[in-house]
Amino acid sequence: MPEKPIVLVAEPIAEVGMEILRQSCETITPWQTGRKYTPEELAKANGIIIRLAKVTAEVMSAAPQLKVIGRHGVGVDNVDLKAATARGLPVVFTPSALTMVHAVAEQTVQLMLALGRHAVAEDQFVRQNRWGERSSLLGVEFYQKTLGVVGLGAIGKKVATICQKGLGMKIVAYDPFVKVAPPDLEVTLVDSLLEVLQQADVVTLHLPSTAETAYLIGAKELAAMKPTALLVNAARGSIVDSVALAEALQRGHLFGAALDVFEEEPPAPDHPLLTAPRTLFSPHVASMTGGSMARMAELVARQVVQVLSGERAPYVANPDVYASKG
Repeated sequence: MPEKPIVLVAEPIAEVGMEILRQSCETITPWQTGRKYTPEELAKANGIIIRLAKVTAEVMSAAPQLKVIGRHGVGVDNVDLKAATARGLPVVFTPSALTMVHAVAEQTVQLMLALGRHAVAEDQFVRQNRWGERSSLLGVEFYQKTLGVVGLGAIGKKVATICQKGLGMKIVAYDPFVKVAPPDLEVTLVDSLLEVLQQADVVTLHLPSTAETAYLIGAKELAAMKPTALLVNAARGSIVDSVALAEALQRGHLFGAALDVFEEEPPAPDHPLLTAPRTLFSPHVASMTGGSMARMAELVARQVVQVLSGERAPYVANPDVYASKG
């Protein structure tokens, strides 16, 4: 290993993170010249930091000097954890509770409000001088409506708090890992996903991408929702069967759906969801505020430096890697 370890920063991160890396590492930043990293750059990297780029077993095998993988974000579904553990590579990440709770929660609520009040269409009606058609933009009043939260972690709880205290909504939630309601939130915990879907006027998803959550919301679950309900997903695209969602919307079931995430990003131009009615989309930007991006960059950079210095980082997605080393 050279005097200073080499860290390949595959995608842009905030300057605060770059400063931390430069203090003890050499950095490779191909994005600063508008290109992707080369095989030669990957081969000499001791660490790699990614956002949406994938680190597969093949990528790891092309990086014989690699000591650590840093994921600038919460989910690690774009990293082959099994291959990383087998190789002895810690995969460090940035938990939402520390970095982006407020950003994602605010975007979730913004999507809900914008969908329910036809924000995009309202803007277009003014620009296109369609005032005479404004009676068609009958919106949703969220006061005293029921918000169904699927996944009551840090972000789900924050969304619930905003909606309850700010909008006067009732909260019902399903999370198999939460058995006691948070003391600072008036929430009814139910025992099944179906109960949330049946009761909620708005369903908001706050789950990781795992084998258990893949297509958790499919045709059966969508049919269980109220025909007037809204679906909001700013978590992971794989949670929702997007074809089934498009079909439900085409049939007139659901008031609408607002999505920040998709199964494939970007979605294929001919995906049926893109032409489905009553939809609102954003391009996976829920966590993208100046504050959250700085916090994620700082945390991932510090952890990569820790691992390269021989220390154990606090947030490792594959802790079994240390057992395999022991």
